[in-house]
Amino acid sequence: MNTPSKKHGGARAGAGRKALFKESTRPMRIPLSRIESVRAFLMATTFPEPPIEPLPLQQSASPLELPVFATGVRAGFPSPADDHAEPGLDLNTLVENRASTFCAWAEGDSMQDLGILDGDLMIVDRSLTPRHDDVVVADMHGSFTVKRLVRKAQGDFLMPANPDYPPIPIQEGDEVRIWGVVIRVIHDLRASGRRKRPAGQAA
Repeated sequence: MNTPSKKHGGARAGAGRKALFKESTRPMRIPLSRIESVRAFLMATTFPEPPIEPLPLQQSASPLELPVFATGVRAGFPSPADDHAEPGLDLNTLVENRASTFCAWAEGDSMQDLGILDGDLMIVDRSLTPRHDDVVVADMHGSFTVKRLVRKAQGDFLMPANPDYPPIPIQEGDEVRIWGVVIRVIHDLRASGRRKRPAGQAA
């Protein structure tokens, strides 16, 4: 008496490795030296960060002076002797190279561990030569992003300050250009939720 043989194998619904890119994939050969660049490109296109937009400074800004405490402000208990101020500080002096300095709103959370949060205002100087460990604005494939520039023996990297984002290696032939160095960041400590921009600025 012949009994029907059981069939084994075959695809099962829901089985197998889950697709990261929401579409069909196929294997291909990639030079070992380019693997990190390809991985960073795929991650950036699959989980893109909002691009930042530079804003020019006014070239003929009038002085804006604020009083300055003569001594540093302690984070603990204040001293009565510190209750006086120096002559006013012109905030324009915080920008050394006005013609090459721009502002930009930070977008996203990739630099949060360095204290650059979503909606913070960054001051960017294009005239500075970027050095190791500088926070820079980079032009990547036509979009601006802010990262820490790390220079190692094996090459340069754009490093996020959030473990959820991968490092981005800069290799010859990549469409990556360092656009400017972030020299200061302005936080709005009273903003709740997403940091607020001045009226008239698009979110």
